[in-house]
Amino acid sequence: MYKKLIILSITMLFVASCGQKVYTPLTAELSVLTEQKHKTIEVRSLGYGSTEGEAIGDSERKVFEIIFFRGIPNTSVEKPLIGSNEASITSQHKAYFTNFFKERYRSFITSSYVSSAYNKRDKVFTGTNDVKINLLSLKKDLEEYKVIRKFGL
Repeated sequence: MYKKLIILSITMLFVASCGQKVYTPLTAELSVLTEQKHKTIEVRSLGYGSTEGEAIGDSERKVFEIIFFRGIPNTSVEKPLIGSNEASITSQHKAYFTNFFKERYRSFITSSYVSSAYNKRDKVFTGTNDVKINLLSLKKDLEEYKVIRKFGL
């Protein structure tokens, strides 16, 4: 009886350890490369993921999260584009952000390319992308979906 219980316990621990999700840190690691005031901004962003594709997507999504909720010093988006209370804003406009970060965010990227090769270390791929964002179009989209109010209203 004890032998079966021990074998069952070991099997359960083995199965549970194999299904672990890769931890990717929450970071805001980016640097500005170029900017056309209020029109486009190109940044170099660090991404993490369990696959190279996931890491590239993480790198691109982080750029939007920083523009929306943190801002980028010494640029036209120095202040957060939406606001700094991320939890409140994302819950208030949940449908928009779910849809946006699923795939829509890619429509605001004018160019994205790997600037340093993605390397795997401790089950995590890490690397950098240069991502160019169409800020003008992004602002219009946020206004249209009433996430931010139109300027002057």
